[in-house]
Amino acid sequence: MAKIIFEGWDVGMRKIPFTKLLNEKVGMSLSEAKRLKDRLVDNNETIEIEIEDESLAREVWEDAKKLKVKGRLVIH
Repeated sequence: MAKIIFEGWDVGMRKIPFTKLLNEKVGMSLSEAKRLKDRLVDNNETIEIEIEDESLAREVWEDAKKLKVKGRLVIH
């Protein structure tokens, strides 16, 4: 089990690809992924998601960093 904690974003964050990442790799619906992105970007909320597969969590985290999302990966 792994947890990704999204804590913020850098200028130039690629919002649409981030939403697609959550949809395609994490399995969130598009509306759920967009809501999470909006909470992170517009409300400056810290967002936590849990992913069962540790290697998938690492892949999602690496992809998110490339899209200029800030945070950390916690492996349980």
